[in-house]
Amino acid sequence: MIGLKERGLRFEIVVSLALLVAAAVGLVGLVVFKYTQREMIALKVESGLILARAIEERLISSSPKGVSQYLVNTLAQTGFEGIAVLDQHGKNLVTSPQWSWERHLNRAKLKQALLSGQTRTFLERTGFFLFGSDPTLSLAVPLFDGPRAVGVVGLYSSLEDLHASWVRTRWIIFLYLLVDTLVMVIFGTYLLSRRLVRPLARMLIRVRALAQGVYQPGLEPVGGAGEIGELEEAFEVMARNLMENRQKLEDNLASLKKAQEGLIKSEKMATVGRLAAGLAHELGNPLGSIQGFVHLFRRQDLTEEERLDFLNRLQAELSRVDSIMHSLLDFARPAKMEPGPVDLNKLVTEGLALAEVQKWFQTLEVKTDLAPNLPSARAENNQLTQVLLNLLANAGQAMPNGGTITVRTGRKSENEVFISVADTGSGIAAGDLKKIFDPFFTRKEPGEGTGLGLSVSLSIVESFGGRIDAESERGFW
Repeated sequence: MIGLKERGLRFEIVVSLALLVAAAVGLVGLVVFKYTQREMIALKVESGLILARAIEERLISSSPKGVSQYLVNTLAQTGFEGIAVLDQHGKNLVTSPQWSWERHLNRAKLKQALLSGQTRTFLERTGFFLFGSDPTLSLAVPLFDGPRAVGVVGLYSSLEDLHASWVRTRWIIFLYLLVDTLVMVIFGTYLLSRRLVRPLARMLIRVRALAQGVYQPGLEPVGGAGEIGELEEAFEVMARNLMENRQKLEDNLASLKKAQEGLIKSEKMATVGRLAAGLAHELGNPLGSIQGFVHLFRRQDLTEEERLDFLNRLQAELSRVDSIMHSLLDFARPAKMEPGPVDLNKLVTEGLALAEVQKWFQTLEVKTDLAPNLPSARAENNQLTQVLLNLLANAGQAMPNGGTITVRTGRKSENEVFISVADTGSGIAAGDLKKIFDPFFTRKEPGEGTGLGLSVSLSIVESFGGRIDAESERGFW
């Protein structure tokens, strides 16, 4: 079957058609041959009965010796080469030279016909198939003088006179089968190729083009009538709908991607705004210190050691301001959206530096547990920083009266690394835990949050092939 599929539909149809036609013609030929053979044997049986009647008349009209060997030999020329005549006591009266008790009818069968008074017919070596062995015929015919049985005659024929006719009949049927099969296969193949194979081949080309996304409905002609034509028309409608739906899907995906980028940008700008607000408050202290050091530096009575100490302190405060500003600017800069290796320990350190400027951060205790020699994660540094800041903000805002935030990094498996943010807040209700990543879901008061932080964080992490898991127990702490 694999070979047929590899050779194509046309070859499979030709072979199947040839087998079906050959089987049908062969079956018809077999029936005709067997019917003809049976009729010929029936005629042979009739001629055997005529011979038996002739022997019966000779036996009645004369003494048993009157059934002479000459008569038997003469009658044997009519096609029954083996003849045996028995009297009513089963005694052998005469047999032809070709008669054989071993190969032909035995005495028991002749006596059974004599006792039953009925003619018995025996066909031996009958073949079922067209080229099977030909049968032989034997008859056991009781002889009567009125109602009284006076003997029995056994007749045997190898049916040699019919064999030649049967051989010719078989060859005629075989030639008819061959010619009819060839004619049917040639014309059937032509018609099927034109009406079935070629349209299906065209359909196959269209299906492959559609699968590759290069098919354009309406360019290929739709031909044919009947079911094949309806199939081509239905395919054109399906292809047109698929292409339209595909275009709509691509447009929707583009819109969703743009909307997602917009949400991420909006949340990022909100985070930048919160950071900027905290930064303005946080920079007040180092700027005040800088102004004080500048004022002190103008004094004329400063020693060289004091002047150097003030310069070092001034440089430290300026470095602190510069570090905070650079971290904020790096975070606010548009992301390249190109994932690459990210050092999670460095990302946590820089993210905590940005979070330090927030008001809610001032009352918290922050603990870190960073795994050494941690492999890089495949992500985008800027966006992953946004995820960390969102998680830190949620943790800090859940502990308005202070608490502890623990940030850990580590390796979950051979191919996975992780960042975890844990807090000692009051926890999340079980019903809300399933919704925290839904867009716009929040339990904060109006104006305190949009409910987009965790949803955007989930979208960012999944875009890198990662995942976010959340665990909480209400009132655990």
